[in-house]
Amino acid sequence: MDPLTWLLIPLATVFMASVWSCCAGRSRRADVWTDVQRYDRLRAALARAASADSPATPVSSG
Repeated sequence: MDPLTWLLIPLATVFMASVWSCCAGRSRRADVWTDVQRYDRLRAALARAASADSPATPVSSG
């Protein structure tokens, strides 16, 4: 049984290498410019939300 166990190591390596090869070689669907535009919209929305959460006038403690 021991030699069969050692044979599983190269077989598992070949299997994982083929899975990695399929994943690494696939075509990408992301368009760089739409991603940048989505990021800019998200950043603007977060800036608006942060400014809405902050008080309009500073609170003085004293």
